[in-house]
Amino acid sequence: MISGEGKFKSGEVLLFIDGRDRQYLVTLGEEGEGIRIMDEEVPSEHFFELHEGELYQTPRRKRRFLVFRPSLEQLVMNMPRSAQVIYPKDLALILHYADVYPGQSVMEIGAGHGALSMTLMRALGPEGRLITCDIRQDHLNRTKKNIALYLGEDYAERWEPVLCNPVEDSLAAYQVDRYISDMPEPWDLIGSVVDCLRPGGIWVAYIPSITQVSRLVEALGVNKYFCMINSFETLQRYWHVKQLSVRPEHQMKAHTGFLVYCRRRWRLVSAPDEQSE
Repeated sequence: MISGEGKFKSGEVLLFIDGRDRQYLVTLGEEGEGIRIMDEEVPSEHFFELHEGELYQTPRRKRRFLVFRPSLEQLVMNMPRSAQVIYPKDLALILHYADVYPGQSVMEIGAGHGALSMTLMRALGPEGRLITCDIRQDHLNRTKKNIALYLGEDYAERWEPVLCNPVEDSLAAYQVDRYISDMPEPWDLIGSVVDCLRPGGIWVAYIPSITQVSRLVEALGVNKYFCMINSFETLQRYWHVKQLSVRPEHQMKAHTGFLVYCRRRWRLVSAPDEQSE
């Protein structure tokens, strides 16, 4: 017998999947409140006794949907946004190449819509610390709203937003294990990274164009605080597999951005040049 503990509650974000695999995010209201699925409004209480993965049919138009709690990938790809988010294929590799794990402290530059922030907070766990810097308060407000809505209020309370310009304002008071940036001119952050990234720490920069990659790698290459510099992009191609029809999908997630990552060496800020290098 399936336990009722996994049933949906008011305030939860649900994922509806129709017969054509189209996905919709819907926030479940209180009892007596309606929620809109496409062009049809249905009572929220219809879902209080529904189990995750159960098929739901709307009462008026008889549309059928599978209902789930969304995964983080489904949240990122379906949540409302006014600008491009970092795709899950890049988010996963940022976690891997930055070596993010529970309990660390992480500095994030650029709030966006919160896709990277939510990914980092899930990986850091309740003992971890995420500091997110952005020059715009509306970006920080939107990220906090998304964290609270999609992950929960407890995540939003642990998150630390900082309104500042990381190029001009000192972040030396924050000593972190990892530094992750999403801005088009990351070479301007080198001083900030030196100030707040602990020796042995990793910096991962997400960058849109190859000319920006070239400039950052060149700047890192002449700076003795950094080593093990690498850059790459990731292409993702799905396959259509149905009976005897096995072929690549016609569309693929090709270029979305580049990742440049490096490690912070042990050097004092006032250390003289090392002649042996």
